Amino acid sequence: MAKSPLWDNPDFISDCRSGMRKKDIMEKWGVSSGLVVDVRKESGVSASTGSAQGGGNAIYPQGRQLLEEREVLADGTLKLTKVAERVIPLSEWLEDLRLDGHNPDDFDTSHGHSIYLQHTRDQVTKTLYANKFSATRRNKKLVRSATDIDPLALLNSLRAQSPARPSAYVPIESDEDSAFIISINDIQLGQAYNGGSPRAIKQFYEFITLAQQRVLELRALGRRLSTLVVVGGGDLVEGCVIYGNQAFSLDLNRKQQVEGVVSMILHTIDSLGPMFSRIKVLAARGNHGENRINGKYTTLDDNDDTHAFEMAKLALSRDPDYADKIEWTIAESEAGVWCEVFGWVLVTTHGDIYAKGVSGATIDKKAHTWMKNMALGRGKFGRLGEADVLITHHFHHDKMSDWGSCLWRQTPSQDNGSPYFEMATGEYSEPGMLSFVMTENTRYQDEAVLRVAGR
Repeated sequence: MAKSPLWDNPDFISDCRSGMRKKDIMEKWGVSSGLVVDVRKESGVSASTGSAQGGGNAIYPQGRQLLEEREVLADGTLKLTKVAERVIPLSEWLEDLRLDGHNPDDFDTSHGHSIYLQHTRDQVTKTLYANKFSATRRNKKLVRSATDIDPLALLNSLRAQSPARPSAYVPIESDEDSAFIISINDIQLGQAYNGGSPRAIKQFYEFITLAQQRVLELRALGRRLSTLVVVGGGDLVEGCVIYGNQAFSLDLNRKQQVEGVVSMILHTIDSLGPMFSRIKVLAARGNHGENRINGKYTTLDDNDDTHAFEMAKLALSRDPDYADKIEWTIAESEAGVWCEVFGWVLVTTHGDIYAKGVSGATIDKKAHTWMKNMALGRGKFGRLGEADVLITHHFHHDKMSDWGSCLWRQTPSQDNGSPYFEMATGEYSEPGMLSFVMTENTRYQDEAVLRVAGR
């Protein structure tokens, strides 16, 4: 069969040798697939090896000894193709991985080659080998950053260094009764960075010491403060499976995180409880406390943040000094919880409930929309929609808005910050513990964000 005259057309041959798709060449020149394939074979072009971006076929031009292509698939598999005049052994492929900064032991690998003959129309000029190599990263065994941290021992050591007992509650003369409120939130105990869990525990211990001092200051101003309200805002633990490979950034496992948080809650009651005649505990669940499988929560009420409060409740219910002194409101599957303080409705939710899926251009607007949603569902969600004061967390930065019938306050966090977030955004938040006073006549006053000196 006579060859097509296009064999002698330099423009057609140039298109076949380029990265142009075969389909486009066929449409441009009105030729069959077979002709394009034949021309490419005789021109030394591989029909099976595409570029890393899928932008056409690779060219093995006459006289060129090496062509390398690289592709990274969505699952992380690295694929390399090298065209050379020899077969490339596995040892050289592994050395390439090392030069790219990888440990070959972390990968499952495979390699092979195909033979291509580079030739002109009349004779073979070169034998080439298309060497192919793939490396798929293995699932590494997750290893914690540290294994020798004992949260309870750290807390007990701090208590031994400062053995002073809290002053007992003594009623003072005042025109109205009042309550002292503190928020425990976003500790995320178990984070290994920025000093890790030891620093977080020491910092929390100092927050509670500052809270004791604040109570004495307020009483000196004439506040009766008969009631202590402890708000548990969620994300007290860091969790273990919130995101992929999280265990590499942890210095405490799940069990140690929960034990540490329970100890910190009990320390709070031990240190502040004797200073008041009654105590209210209002605890919401956070997203980091969720028990997850493959990154997805299991059930809404299986949450380590609220579990820690339940354990503290169980321990204190056996203590005659506290059995009848504490009123507990601990979230189960609901996102928000509430209690009355001198007739005012105090509500807390972690804040993740309106972080996504609730309309609003800012955090303030999202929180406001969520509050209106709760008002629409009155009766179904208890008194969440009747909040006089709404305390939320999750976003780690101080914010506040007065919406009229409801005052919204977002708390600072009590962790030590995220290096990744800070370097990505340039933003950071100084750790702090929100405290304020509610009275019989005033829903919110005497705010003080307790911060540790020297930060």
